[in-house]
Amino acid sequence: MTQKILFADDEENTLKALARYMTVANVDTEYFTSATEALDYLGQQQIDIVVSDLKMSEMDGIAFLKEVQKSYPGIDRVLLSSFGSENMEIKQALQDRTIEQCFSKPWELLAYLRRIER
Repeated sequence: MTQKILFADDEENTLKALARYMTVANVDTEYFTSATEALDYLGQQQIDIVVSDLKMSEMDGIAFLKEVQKSYPGIDRVLLSSFGSENMEIKQALQDRTIEQCFSKPWELLAYLRRIER
């Protein structure tokens, strides 16, 4: 069964770069620059993994993934950050399972996506 991944990042160039990579991956993808629109979409479609940037203008990634956790607990939640997992807020989110993994942009995420593909 093909995994379905939703990406949320308010940087359109980041989403375009991810979309270029994902064209060769064996996964279905959706891309959103708005956390609110992404949450609305989650209510309508089956998604396996949500990948969110930490710093977004409308709602930060941890708050967004906390909403995903509350409303859709079966979805895997991954955070992207330029700061890495050493940030205290990220450490807390990992500890309380708001997020399951945190990756540095972009290379750690690409390695993760390759593992999903396999």
